[in-house]
Amino acid sequence: MSNKIEVVRKWHEVSWKNPPSSFIDANEKYLSDNFQSLDKDGNVMGNKAGMIAMSQMLYNSFQGFKGVTHDFQEEEDGSVMMSFHFEGLHTGDLDLSVMGLGVIPASGKSFVTPESKSKFFVEGGQIVSSQPISGGFEFILAAIGAIPQDNLAP
Repeated sequence: MSNKIEVVRKWHEVSWKNPPSSFIDANEKYLSDNFQSLDKDGNVMGNKAGMIAMSQMLYNSFQGFKGVTHDFQEEEDGSVMMSFHFEGLHTGDLDLSVMGLGVIPASGKSFVTPESKSKFFVEGGQIVSSQPISGGFEFILAAIGAIPQDNLAP
């Protein structure tokens, strides 16, 4: 197993060890100071602080919220592809005003999302960027009724 895969695996394990405080610990340790969160097209959407804030917000909005990994694979471009899904129960308001979606009131809906994939680039033992390839956050939004299911990309 490559060292890059181990970095992404450890980041994920530490993130979910004792949330929400473990999100801060994992992101401080495994994300580089110049970390960039990318959208599907590769545009920069956020930084390390934003990743920490989003993680905590999600955890606080969903009882039993967890990310479950399926597989890690090193790609030809040197990135690490992680496949995973999310589970939880929407028990708290989700404030997505910064995304133009407003506040999504607690729906009481339980969900297990379909398998998603994200790409991570690792340099010097730290994650320098992450990029959703399929699913992820949009699957959560569809599961709680915040966006229509038919808006999801295949």
